[in-house]
Amino acid sequence: MSATELPISVAGSSLYADGYEGWARMVVDEDRKVAGITFAGPGVAELLHAATIAVVGQIPLTCLWHAVPSYPTISEIRLRLLEKYGL
Repeated sequence: MSATELPISVAGSSLYADGYEGWARMVVDEDRKVAGITFAGPGVAELLHAATIAVVGQIPLTCLWHAVPSYPTISEIRLRLLEKYGL
C-alpha cells in the first residue's frame, strides 16, 4: 500500500472560508484502488459520501479520475490527491 497527502487548499476551500485549513490523505492498495481516505477540516463532510463509495466499490484510480467533482467545492481535493499520486 502507498499513501499520498495534501493540505486542502483548493479553489472551493477559499469559497468556504478565508484562510481555510484542512488536510487529506489517500491510501491506495497494490491494485491501484482506494483503500482509505481521511479528511480533516471544516466542511469535510461533503467529501465523505464519495470517498465511501470509492473505497467500498473498490474503484480503480483510473476510473475515479473521470468522476469530476463539482467545481468550485472542497471536493476538488480528490483530483489533487490523484494528481499527486501520479495520474
